[in-house]
Amino acid sequence: MAAHEHDTLALRLADILRLMQSGERPTRLQLAERFGVSERTIYRDLNRLGDVIEPGANGVYQLASHYRSSLSPADLQTFARISGVEQLFPASDRRSWLDLLKPGPASFLVRDGHSGASRPDHHAFRQLGQAIERRQRCQLSYTGKLRRVEPYRLIHNKGIWYLAATENDHLKSFALGRLGELRVLDETFAPNADIQAQIENDDDVWFGQDRLDVTVRVAASNAHYFLRRNVLPHQQLLEQQDDGQLVLRCQVNHPNQLLPIIRYWIPHVRILEPVWLQQKLRDELTDYLH
Repeated sequence: MAAHEHDTLALRLADILRLMQSGERPTRLQLAERFGVSERTIYRDLNRLGDVIEPGANGVYQLASHYRSSLSPADLQTFARISGVEQLFPASDRRSWLDLLKPGPASFLVRDGHSGASRPDHHAFRQLGQAIERRQRCQLSYTGKLRRVEPYRLIHNKGIWYLAATENDHLKSFALGRLGELRVLDETFAPNADIQAQIENDDDVWFGQDRLDVTVRVAASNAHYFLRRNVLPHQQLLEQQDDGQLVLRCQVNHPNQLLPIIRYWIPHVRILEPVWLQQKLRDELTDYLH
């Protein structure tokens, strides 16, 4: 199994268990539609989870009765081995696994199962997790500057752990590996519901107040990939042309949220608007070739 396929499987299994832990009883078809895969794939997923889940009446699936009240650390470690995402968390941090499956929002969010980076520092991860749960402000050193922030979520994205926090009412992301001195303050704050929603809904960590609208053209030969799933951030189909080409709109908070994706799909994808972003990409490629 390729690494990215294993990562996708790990996240799908985690989401299936979280659904059932929260009391949902989905069918295989409902799960297949939710994750955009075949029923056969879901069937294999459910088999991988073994006796943690069980079939109910009318084709639904549910958490097995002896797991419904809680899952022990040993059970969670077993799940970790099945899913392959155990190494994303600090070593021996069983509390993270309890957070992963408990109902309601956790202090952290795993956007992908990419495991190329090293585990985060256990002490900082635990401190920030507790500060998020207790809604306590923090003081930290970052890029040589002392900052006071309001922590909202720990986010794993593309192999790196980030802290999503507001500084002077602006939502920002801070890479945990670059944090200096960290101190949890004896000050509480009231989380902003709009900020929380933005963290949940954005599919990256390029947080910003103003989004950039980008229009792209996709070649007919690769159109099916973009029709099958959202390849671009906040992707919308504007037009499917007679020759099979697609015109798509997407929204990003920063050009670097999009440009790596476009570079991957060259020459099958081209930026139409804004022109300055297409020129920026062209200049980068010209510099590389020279």
